[in-house]
Amino acid sequence: MSVNANIPTLYDKALCSKYKILTSAFFYPRGIRDFILQGLPIKDNDRILDAGCGHGILSRAIRSKIKREAVQGTQQFAFDISDDMLQGFRKTGADGIDLRRLDVRELSYDNDFFDLIVTSAMLEYVPDIENALSSLKRCLKPGGKIYVFMSKKTRLNHFLFQPFGKPRCYSFPELTNILLRVGFQNIERQRFPASSFWLNIWGIIVEAGKT
Repeated sequence: MSVNANIPTLYDKALCSKYKILTSAFFYPRGIRDFILQGLPIKDNDRILDAGCGHGILSRAIRSKIKREAVQGTQQFAFDISDDMLQGFRKTGADGIDLRRLDVRELSYDNDFFDLIVTSAMLEYVPDIENALSSLKRCLKPGGKIYVFMSKKTRLNHFLFQPFGKPRCYSFPELTNILLRVGFQNIERQRFPASSFWLNIWGIIVEAGKT
């Protein structure tokens, strides 16, 4: 399967920079870090994938949690479809992370490889979200979990993120139905902690498992 022709041209250096500025204006990196540190379960020897890593907001927060809690034997992996996003990630520190340029719909990882998958602000921009989630599910171990961070389906978000590729945002019930169709189970809605409460108005966090 080829990479969607629209995505590489959309995410040039200028747009990557604008996207970083926009998310920073909402203190999104802080909210991600707060949730990861307080609410994301990470165990010894976990293999963790940051799907659609962008500039590495999730990966760096996970690395901080691993160091803070002295979790042993973990391995971190991350991919994005944009070279410019990956370059931005490397500039801000990607040491110890297996970083690759990949299309989520055609991943090179083995079946049942990851214990934990996290993805933020990526699935909204994939033409076929069910295909993308099926690809991620294939790589997730039985008993593993995926955490999806996504902008809510609102007119404001549609307007704000329109320049970055006409996102297809979903409500929690819509995303739940998609996850169920793909075969995920034990779907729960999570929330940003009180220290970043305003992000619950802007986005949703969904946890799902593979049995």
